[in-house]
Amino acid sequence: MGVLIDYFRAPDVVAVREHLDEHDGDSPVGAFDGVGLKWIEPGVTLARVIGFATDREWSVDLVDEKLVWPVGAERDMEYEGPWVSVLDDGSRDVLADIDAARIPELADRWAQIEEFHGLADPEHLREVLTELGALAARAREHGESLYAWMCL
Repeated sequence: MGVLIDYFRAPDVVAVREHLDEHDGDSPVGAFDGVGLKWIEPGVTLARVIGFATDREWSVDLVDEKLVWPVGAERDMEYEGPWVSVLDDGSRDVLADIDAARIPELADRWAQIEEFHGLADPEHLREVLTELGALAARAREHGESLYAWMCL
């Protein structure tokens, strides 16, 4: 069983919750500006490239994310999604600030992380970093946060 993950930007948590409540938790990409990445989750795989971009070692708090939907799901150990987390604005800004000239080097390093089990294509990860960076820049420009929609 895999995890589906989409990243998107939104004006605030209230708008995200309203949309998800009205659409049975379906991915908000399309209603909100976003990208579907399917297997790059915030806490480890995304945090690893953020660590590379900032010359910091990976740690559990490198990307600070907070569950925002559904309310109370963090207390239900049997809940299997979907759920949405908001990422800290510092992570958004790191992604937005990645210089295009650094993307090939970062993607090459990122492709080698243990979590990708040697299956990640550096060329694809270059596209991912470009898309995520552009999404993060648009979010920052509009005073919005980045969100991750996830489902098993």
